[in-house]
Amino acid sequence: MVFTVLIFSLLSWRSYALEMQINNNTSANNSDFFPQYQKTTTSINGFKVLLAIASTHEQKVKGLSGLEKLDENEGMLFLFNEPSKQGFWMNEMNFPIDIIWLDSKGNVSHIEKSLQPCKPFIACPVYNPQVDTLYVIELKSGFSNDHSIENGMIINFSLAR
Repeated sequence: MVFTVLIFSLLSWRSYALEMQINNNTSANNSDFFPQYQKTTTSINGFKVLLAIASTHEQKVKGLSGLEKLDENEGMLFLFNEPSKQGFWMNEMNFPIDIIWLDSKGNVSHIEKSLQPCKPFIACPVYNPQVDTLYVIELKSGFSNDHSIENGMIINFSLAR
């Protein structure tokens, strides 16, 4: 009996580990994640992330607001026409996120971690970088710490032209 339970436990753990590996490798192709947006995939410190691209004014204003959850391998990439100190806020967000600002070469210039959604009837702070940036990535809260994101590192991604 103990032997059977032990075998079952080992098989269950192996199945769980395999599922986690498959999710990290394939859920980045999740067609349910912002189906109306163009997407790109990037590897951040070896971790594959699917980024929905916010390129229109409407997409940038909406951002991740209204979304119920964000998986670790999902995020949003905001594209701007020229470098500036783009401000972001957490209005109508349902969960905390990390925000990473990148310069025109993909260098991380500023990071805000574990930003909490705005509370109703309380002023909603705006988060800005200290320097001009061209791209912004929003990721699940804790991603920056979990994947050792630091100022100065490079995050590469390709954009269809």
